[in-house]
Amino acid sequence: MSKSTYCFLFLCFVFVLVKILSVSYSNLSLFGDEAQYWVWSKSFEFGYFSKPPLLPWVIGLVTSVFGNSFFVLKMIPLFMYCLTSLIVFFISKNLVNDVELAFVTSLSFFLMPSVSFSSFFVSTDVFLIFFWSLSLLQILKIKKSPTTINFVLLGIFVGMSFLAKYAAIYFILCLALLAIEKEMRLIFLNNKIKVFLFFFIVTTILAPNLLWNAENGWVTFGHTAHNADLSRAGLKLAESLKFLGSQILMVGPLLVVYFFYILKKNVFNTFNTRFLLIFSLPIFFLIFSESLLVRANANWAAVALISFLILFVHVSYRLGKKVLVYNNVVNLAFGLFFFFLIAQSYGHGPFKKINNIEPFAKSLLSISKKQPEVFVIEDRMLFSNLKYYLRDGNYDFFSPYNPKKKINHHFQISDPLPENFNNSFVFLGDIKQIFYLKNNYTFKHIKKISVNFTSEPINIYEVSF
Repeated sequence: MSKSTYCFLFLCFVFVLVKILSVSYSNLSLFGDEAQYWVWSKSFEFGYFSKPPLLPWVIGLVTSVFGNSFFVLKMIPLFMYCLTSLIVFFISKNLVNDVELAFVTSLSFFLMPSVSFSSFFVSTDVFLIFFWSLSLLQILKIKKSPTTINFVLLGIFVGMSFLAKYAAIYFILCLALLAIEKEMRLIFLNNKIKVFLFFFIVTTILAPNLLWNAENGWVTFGHTAHNADLSRAGLKLAESLKFLGSQILMVGPLLVVYFFYILKKNVFNTFNTRFLLIFSLPIFFLIFSESLLVRANANWAAVALISFLILFVHVSYRLGKKVLVYNNVVNLAFGLFFFFLIAQSYGHGPFKKINNIEPFAKSLLSISKKQPEVFVIEDRMLFSNLKYYLRDGNYDFFSPYNPKKKINHHFQISDPLPENFNNSFVFLGDIKQIFYLKNNYTFKHIKKISVNFTSEPINIYEVSF
């Protein structure tokens, strides 16, 4: 390997230490979604309202061993991205038997702005990307050796991808397109039983989650379908440009611009290129189309960036190594700056939503004359954060839910406030949400608090029976 590769490897090691130190010094709070996953992790289920169960399972396992601290939770994505970077190394090495190029590709992946950003947040994308990468590597192994064990492992990895996030369905779509590719078509046709075994394993792994959904009115699939609801379709040019810009920033602008600059100089008529494009372009165009018609979050096409990044690096490595160096320097600078803000507990911009939540939670304990024992919270994010930051106390948490209305989040399934409830509680939210209670009660508005981490002020009530 070249000196520059060793240099970047050392810088990545330093970067990992910077991330660890930044998290340990930070006074920022958990995002509502992160706290929600933690709450889910305390109850083992085969499914949850908006997500499959893998992430809560992992959080439950990790926290049962290492504790529930902010630091422990934040180490999960950092550790997983280190593992994924190693997998990217092996994907690259399987595509082109060049150790130095594989290192450059792996380091470029680890330094991507999207990875720096995502490595601070506990999200389902972390595990989807991990198992998606394993699945890509396994396909390359099947190409070289289509043995039964390789098909079994592919089934396990794809199945686990589904348990991480339903966006794994894109893998099946891409795999179907790959089956048309001339080299892979023969492999799949000559191994029909193994292909069937692959689908059987995927279905078996996903089956308990499907049964959970069936027993709970298909709430997860309904929520997922709502996100992609084409009934709200309209031409959203600004949204599509925003999505496109976010993808460029997530990979690294220098690398993307250079890649398209040299694109005209190359004929990409190789299996490697077809393979990488098949597992990226269809996903990107689907999500881009959704952003144009409805909306799309930047992370919805995250798995496409794996193949894109590998292709960009491989092509650029042949024609302009200096661009890779410049790109990685810029990406590293972004990552260092991002984690510097975390260490400083920066409270503006997107960090507003994770600032001063813990002090607010502790202040609720003295907000009424009587020490509260029960909290009823309308907003799922606030519910999650308060349950996390008040976890050491003996408090009960409920979410208002009128059985005659539609379920809007998981806590209306797991912790609904019963119609016949008759214990006093502190309520946070719109007081009309508890009007379904059957027992007579009185309520007193204590105060209205404006905080950074919610878009609307929080109304706090004391409810007595």
